[in-house]
Amino acid sequence: MKKAVLFDLDGTLLNTTKDIGLAMGKALGATFTDGQINRYIGNGLRNAIKAAASELGLEDPDLDMLNDRLHAAYREVPVLCTAPYDGVPEVLAALQDRGIPMGVFSNKEQDLAEKVVSICLPDIRFEMVAGLHGKYAMKPSPEAIDAFCAISGVPKADTLYVGDSEVDCRTARNGKVDFRILSCGSRPRDFLLEKEVPESSLIGNIREIMRLF
Repeated sequence: MKKAVLFDLDGTLLNTTKDIGLAMGKALGATFTDGQINRYIGNGLRNAIKAAASELGLEDPDLDMLNDRLHAAYREVPVLCTAPYDGVPEVLAALQDRGIPMGVFSNKEQDLAEKVVSICLPDIRFEMVAGLHGKYAMKPSPEAIDAFCAISGVPKADTLYVGDSEVDCRTARNGKVDFRILSCGSRPRDFLLEKEVPESSLIGNIREIMRLF
């Protein structure tokens, strides 16, 4: 049985697609579908807007300027449509009631990660919320996994990582922890399998992790 759990944020705990899409639209003066945004995210917002600019056919875009625009728009309205996925509040509350240490590891900027977590999951206590430009290197670096295990006092063998992307799979493998990847987040099941995410690690709903605790 696992004794601690570290979660990815976007696509795992919270559906942030529409709010990121709105900010991306303001930054680039375009409109994006949820499917497009889900393809872009996972490797930090700078890489997301780079991918979006490329898909729009922009030649030699000023990525620093676009990144600044994106973050300014997102910080202005970080939570308009964002909400926990089905089952997330109940699962987190149940784990908290059992005294299971929990953490968040996101490639979203540190301040934004902290803000959306505090707004959307105000009753949940996380041992740490790690984001980009915080204390630890971005995914797929395992630095935040190492830190979480040290903070929680739970060894890696007893720690679970839960995400929704091939990046999360690589992160967990680099950190040498057991993992489960949601096929209902930003990446569809077929895509995850194509990216060599093990089928045995795929789950359709976050409630399925409760059998491991």
